[in-house]
Amino acid sequence: MNANLTVQDLFKLLLYLIGIGAGTYFILVLSKINKILGQAKDIVDNNSKELDLTIKQLPEISNNINEMTKEINTALTNIAPELDGVITNVNSITSSINNATSTAHETIDTVADSIVDTALAFQYNAKTVTDYIDIVMDLIAIIKNAIKKK
Repeated sequence: MNANLTVQDLFKLLLYLIGIGAGTYFILVLSKINKILGQAKDIVDNNSKELDLTIKQLPEISNNINEMTKEINTALTNIAPELDGVITNVNSITSSINNATSTAHETIDTVADSIVDTALAFQYNAKTVTDYIDIVMDLIAIIKNAIKKK
């Protein structure tokens, strides 16, 4: 058996094979989509009461959210000027604390310097007092010797 195959016949064969492959793939995709839709339908059927209840409550939930948003906006509007005052007060308090800390630091430095000066003065005076006591003792000894010689 002899068959002649032309280029046109070859391209037709390739196109038919590609069409068959694409068709098969398309059928598999549709099968998976159908399976997913079946699972979604089962979920909806099993939870239909809960879904109906939730859908019925959505307007009430939406109204509650709107009311809360309005109340929050009102509260923020009322609080905003007070927040400026609070921030000003906090800045003032911080400044006062910084000033008080600086003053306390300077006072502590002054007291420490005074204590050091006093300690040094005591140390110097103690030596001086010791010298005076020695001089007085020497004077007493001289007076004693002078009295004994008479």
